[in-house]
Amino acid sequence: MWELRRSAHPDIRAVWRAYVEEAADYTDDASEHWGLSFVRRADGSLTAEIAGPRVERRPIRSRTGETYWGVELAVHVLIPGVDKALLRGAIQTLDVEDDHVIIAGRRYRVPDWEQLEDFVSRLLADGALVADADIRRALAGDDDGLSRRSWQRRFRSVTGLRRKEIERLDRARHAYRLLCEGVRPARVAAAVGYADQAHLTRELRRIRGETPARILAATVRDG
Repeated sequence: MWELRRSAHPDIRAVWRAYVEEAADYTDDASEHWGLSFVRRADGSLTAEIAGPRVERRPIRSRTGETYWGVELAVHVLIPGVDKALLRGAIQTLDVEDDHVIIAGRRYRVPDWEQLEDFVSRLLADGALVADADIRRALAGDDDGLSRRSWQRRFRSVTGLRRKEIERLDRARHAYRLLCEGVRPARVAAAVGYADQAHLTRELRRIRGETPARILAATVRDG
């Protein structure tokens, strides 16, 4: 079972949950968004993790009977004292004690799926998470006030990625949406800004592990 819901919260991209009925190995798509997630093991034990940003897919192994739930945080959100660049492509385990998780030196009860957005709001209010207003407005197209070099340093510091890497991941996401709508690969490549269809194919294979042809075929099959 897998469920993902886009969030109206300005500092969350999505909330999600999953239950593993049968163990499997799969890959997590590349993403500029870092994640905060919780895992209830089959033996009842509880763990918590931070997943860093990544420009390539990441292998994931699930085990039967495990339950997962978590949030994808907005790109401009960070945990004070945690370097996203060091977490790039990696997962860091958080301390959990008696159903409480330690974040930025503070102790919080682990939220249920329905409580995730309120949980993030509390972390932001406490300063355990910080939303960087400058990066948020720059991503919206307003990058006045700083030099190009200063923006480059700011982006790397806050997001763990270069601005061009974030734009590249966003472009691949846009291309994927168009392909899911049935737009032909050559038109998608032109609309999104790839050099040609071969460039589109290389990028989607690297970021999502799929080719345009496979995405279109799945769209036709599921439609």
